[in-house]
Amino acid sequence: MKRTSNSKGTVGVFMPFFSSNRGGPDITAMWLVQGLCSLYEVTLVTTRQFDLSFFNRFAGTNLTGKDFHTRIAPTIPCPSNAPMTALQGPLFQRFARRLARGFDTCISAMNLVDFGVRGIHFLADLDWPGTPVARAGSPCVPPVRKRRPALRRLYHQLCLSLYDRSGRDQLHQDLLISNSAWVASALHEVGIDSPVVYPPVPFAAHATEWQNKRPDFVWLGRIAPSKRLETAIAIVGRLRASGADCKLHIVGNAIDKQYDARIRELARIRGAWVVLEGPKYGAEKARFLSQFRYAIHTRADEPFGISLVELIKSGCIPFGPNSCGSAEILRHEDLLFMTEPEAASKILRVMHEPGRIDVLCQHLEERARCFSTDHFCSSVQNLVGEVLGEKSSLVTAAGHVDQQTALASR
Repeated sequence: MKRTSNSKGTVGVFMPFFSSNRGGPDITAMWLVQGLCSLYEVTLVTTRQFDLSFFNRFAGTNLTGKDFHTRIAPTIPCPSNAPMTALQGPLFQRFARRLARGFDTCISAMNLVDFGVRGIHFLADLDWPGTPVARAGSPCVPPVRKRRPALRRLYHQLCLSLYDRSGRDQLHQDLLISNSAWVASALHEVGIDSPVVYPPVPFAAHATEWQNKRPDFVWLGRIAPSKRLETAIAIVGRLRASGADCKLHIVGNAIDKQYDARIRELARIRGAWVVLEGPKYGAEKARFLSQFRYAIHTRADEPFGISLVELIKSGCIPFGPNSCGSAEILRHEDLLFMTEPEAASKILRVMHEPGRIDVLCQHLEERARCFSTDHFCSSVQNLVGEVLGEKSSLVTAAGHVDQQTALASR
C-alpha cells in the first residue's frame, strides 16, 4: 500500500475497539481518519466491534465507507470486558506489525503500538506498558491497582510475553503526541519530548439563555470508580444543606456493575434530587446538557477530560479538581477545588454573585475555542505532512505553542 509517484500517500490509523467502553481515543481515531482522508489514502486498522454508523454519531464525524479503507484484525470471540480480552492486545500488536510496512506512515490513536517502523502515537493517558512516568513521582499517575490473584497475574504476564516486540526505542525514536500540557511535562521530566495536540471535542451546543437554564447540576462521564461520582453527590448534598434548591443529573454509561449498583443505592438513599439519566449521545446529549447552569467534574487524576470540555461547550459552568487535565482545561481559581467543603464554598459564592457568573461564562467561551475539531485536523495534517517530508519547515501551531506551555508549567 505504499504510494506511487502518481498516488496519495498512505496512512494507517490503528485503533482496537475491544470493548463497549467508549471514550476519548474513539473520538480521536475517528477525527484522525476524517482529518486525513481528503489528503491521503487512509486505512483504519481496527476490530470487528467497529460500527461506522454508531461511531459517526458518537464522535460527530460524517465519514462514509468510501472515504477510507478498513482492515479488521483477528480477535478471540468473548464478551466485552471478559478476562479473555487481555489476549486481544498481543493479537492486535502482531497484526499491526504485519501491516505497518505497507503504509507511508502509521498512527496509533490510543497510546503506543510497536509498529516495527517509525510511527506517531497519540497518548490518551500515562497508563501503558513500559511507561517511565510512574518513576517521576507524579500526582496524576493512576493509583496502584489491587494485587491480583496469582493465577490472574500469571495470565497477564503470559499475555505481555506474547507481544511482538521489535526492539525499537519507541520513547525516543517515535513521535509521541500528548493530549495535554501536563502529560507533555510529565514526559519531559523523564527525558522525552512530546508536542501537544488537544483532542477534538465535536460538541454543537444549543444556545440557551442563562435565565432559562435549570439551576441544577449535571455530571457527565462513564460510571466507573475512577470517576469518583460519590464526590459529586456529596458536594451537591452540601449545597442543599446550605439552602440551595438544586438537583444532580447523572449522564453516563455504567461500565462497572458493582460500582453502578453502589451509585444506584446511594441515589436511592439521597432521594429524588439525584437523577440517573443514563447514557446520551450526539444531538440528544447536546440538547440535554444545554438545559443546565452548572456541572461538576470529579476525576482528579485525568490527563485531559473530553467530557469536561463538552460541559464547557454546552454553556454551563463546570467545577473540577485542581489537578492534571481539569486544572489545565478550566484555568480559573473560582472553578477549581481540592476538597468537598472547598467545592461547596466556591460554588455557593458563584451562585450568589451574578457578576462573577458573567466573568466565568466569558472565560469559558475563550477556553472552548482551544478544543475545536478544525484545530485538531489542521494540527494532524501538518504533523503527518512533516513526517512524510512534504512540509520540511512546518511545525504544528498547537504542538509548538503548547510544548512551550508544558515546559513552563513544570
